[in-house]
Amino acid sequence: MSSFPPQVPPVRRDLPTDPYTTIALHPHTPEHLRRVGEWLMYGANVGDPAAYRLPSYEQAKLSAL
Repeated sequence: MSSFPPQVPPVRRDLPTDPYTTIALHPHTPEHLRRVGEWLMYGANVGDPAAYRLPSYEQAKLSAL
């Protein structure tokens, strides 16, 4: 009987991706570039960071230990 805990089987990983399959080989259309630009401009939350909240009593109590 072993004194070590049981081991889990190894994780099966996907095969490596070829870099040439992940880039666009064809030039983008102006319509596509416009849609991407709109998505980046209006979809990003860059100028509106989350409001700062003081830590709760429980969080402050834990950090003081």
